[in-house]
Amino acid sequence: MIRLIASDLDGTLLDEMGRLPDGIFDRIRLLKERGVHFAAASGRQYGNLRRLFFPVRDDIAYLCENGAYVVAGGQETARCFPRAMAEEIIRDILAASMEVLISVPETSYLLSSAGKAYTDDITYRLRNTVTVIDDPLPLADGFIKLSGYHPEGVADRAAPLQEKWKNRLHVDVAGAKWLDFTLENKGTGIAALCRSLGVSPDDTAAFGDQYNDLSMLQAVGHPFLMENAPAGLKAMGFPPCRSVTQIIDQILREARP
Repeated sequence: MIRLIASDLDGTLLDEMGRLPDGIFDRIRLLKERGVHFAAASGRQYGNLRRLFFPVRDDIAYLCENGAYVVAGGQETARCFPRAMAEEIIRDILAASMEVLISVPETSYLLSSAGKAYTDDITYRLRNTVTVIDDPLPLADGFIKLSGYHPEGVADRAAPLQEKWKNRLHVDVAGAKWLDFTLENKGTGIAALCRSLGVSPDDTAAFGDQYNDLSMLQAVGHPFLMENAPAGLKAMGFPPCRSVTQIIDQILREARP
């Protein structure tokens, strides 16, 4: 029996306009009544996710920042970069002509030199808690995720950075325009969620659409890959999914008291 559902957001649960599906809050409440946990599993920050799921914000678990920050069962888990490593990654992102996003549990740091379109997107579309700074290097420790963004895509920039850092951390393409650096990933995040909630990974369903979801899909007993996923992920043979809510409805029927 499935006891935990973890869903990615962008490209998975959210529509092309970034909206949650109709009825998702009622479904989450029903899941809770029937002993099934729901977790938002995203590269987004904790505050962003709590705002997005505001009506049920205290009824769900959170796998944030691609697994670098997990909140569940009254516990929180975070793993921060060593200072020297964080500084080197930031320099690498900027040297690759990408905008940088620096994540700590409480906010996202943006550089004052960043383009207006990028800053507006983070602030108004994603609705992140944002702090604008002139120089990232004097910041205090506590970085849990470092991200690079390029409006024309990061595919060409990803390979050399993934090669450089592959033995020390996770460097994941998170959609066409984002490259995320973390010491954890969604696979370790889902393991932390399961421990906090007392749920076996075998009794967990997960939904994703991108390479940063791969570790999570590989870690659970019931993985679902969205139909819009890249061909390379589809070739791995995960069960396909057109609609997260359709699968949730099926789980609800099976969990009926």
